[in-house]
Amino acid sequence: MGILSRFTDIMSANINSLLSKAEAGNADKLLEKYLKDAKESIGQVKAETAAVIAEETGLARKLADNEAECDKYENYAVAAVKKGNDDDAKKFLTYKNRLETERDDLTSQYNRAKDNSEKMRQLLKKLSDDINASEDKLRELKQKLTVAKQQEKLNKLDEKFASNALSGADNLFDTVKKRMDAADAAAALNKEFTKETNEVEELAKKYNVATQEAKADQVEDQLAMLKASLGKQS
Repeated sequence: MGILSRFTDIMSANINSLLSKAEAGNADKLLEKYLKDAKESIGQVKAETAAVIAEETGLARKLADNEAECDKYENYAVAAVKKGNDDDAKKFLTYKNRLETERDDLTSQYNRAKDNSEKMRQLLKKLSDDINASEDKLRELKQKLTVAKQQEKLNKLDEKFASNALSGADNLFDTVKKRMDAADAAAALNKEFTKETNEVEELAKKYNVATQEAKADQVEDQLAMLKASLGKQS
């Protein structure tokens, strides 16, 4: 299929429409394919555009030459009539008429070539603009995809760090709580032991007073016995 036969398809191609139908995951692939096809097409378009322009230029030159020839032979016919040579004038006019018939055909060819040349220029500009726009969009898209991938990695790292940090915090909290429980238990045990010791000591003081009183009584008894013994001796 020639470029001109694809003219309507290429001219109606729309990058934004292409991307709007693309999924986020493969939009860059579609753009890369579009760019590849466009760059392949633009080479062919440039070659065909040059050929069509050359044809248009050649036909324009032939048409100009034909018009000059028509004018020339008409002038010859006028000169022949002025000199009374009607037969010569008829020959010049007959040749001029044949040139005019050729001119009609040349004009049709030239108009077709000019139309094709204009289409090829439009096509070339369209493809050039599309390639530039596609390259810009592809760069933008790849930058966005790169940022998105980096963000996904950061999110995973954040989740991992948060999970590890939470786990570490839980472990630290458990350790501190166990130490606090142990300290509380030791304090309670120490308090209980101190209370018991104090009670025993207080109780011991009571019996110590009684013991001292008993000892005092014993001394009194011993003194009495001593006195009694001394009294007997006297």
